[in-house]
Amino acid sequence: MSKMFTGGKRQVPNLGRFIFLCIIMLYFIFSSNTYAYELFGGKYRNPNSLKYWIDSSVIQAGYEARAVYGSEAFDSSSLIGTTRTYDDSQANYKWWASTKDMGSVVADCINYNVNWLGQVTACWDCTYDKSQLRIYLPGFQKLSWVQTRETTAHEIGHALGLDHEDDVRAIMLSKGFLNDEYPQNDDWNGINAIY
Repeated sequence: MSKMFTGGKRQVPNLGRFIFLCIIMLYFIFSSNTYAYELFGGKYRNPNSLKYWIDSSVIQAGYEARAVYGSEAFDSSSLIGTTRTYDDSQANYKWWASTKDMGSVVADCINYNVNWLGQVTACWDCTYDKSQLRIYLPGFQKLSWVQTRETTAHEIGHALGLDHEDDVRAIMLSKGFLNDEYPQNDDWNGINAIY
């Protein structure tokens, strides 16, 4: 049976609602942040000329190659460049190993700023001059080869200004592992946003 138009004003309330819902949906689709990276708010002045140094405690523990990998994990970006130095006074990144058991914390990073008087201050939302990266051996030794590399790259992410991100695939997870040692798209987007 077909409906007949009998005259008068034709109302199409469903079409108006449909258009309104489409506009709202498009707004949310295009305004949503597809990159969920989180930033500390600080960064290095010259990220393309960073130097890293590895303490003998890391070397003696057998993790020198992991520290080298982490230090250079973001080097494929044209914005980041690191080289190894054997003079700790020249280093931006300094790697240490500790026998202290920190439970589920297997490594950490603290960023520092050095003012014109030479005073050193720990900071997250400043211009970084130095980063101290510490591997806590009791927990680190329990990780797989890939997880140790992912961890060192993660800590360098902090040194470069990235914070934890749990909403998307990223090596900057606050806990757990991707079991993938390479920075992910979200990590790269964060680096590009900073530098």
